[in-house]
Amino acid sequence: MTFNVDSNIAILVIVWLIVQVLKPTKINNHLLPLIAVIVGALVAVGLSLYIKDTKLVQDIVLGVWAGFASTGLNETATKSITSIIEGFGKAEDKKTE
Repeated sequence: MTFNVDSNIAILVIVWLIVQVLKPTKINNHLLPLIAVIVGALVAVGLSLYIKDTKLVQDIVLGVWAGFASTGLNETATKSITSIIEGFGKAEDKKTE
């Protein structure tokens, strides 16, 4: 049995949470995507061994994907929200001029 959608989402959330916990530490923020990929692979291996999955390589690839996805999801959400907030501020500045 390979991972299902629930397992992939769980790995994604776990990796994202771990990266969020590591952000305020002294770890260089440029290393966080690499850490997310490694943590994703490790979490996938752990889950694969726990459920006795026979497709370990496929599960590792899914874990790496989850690491990349958690980083991209965070960056996309952060930049999108920031640009939306800045866009509203600029629109209000034009109204007052």
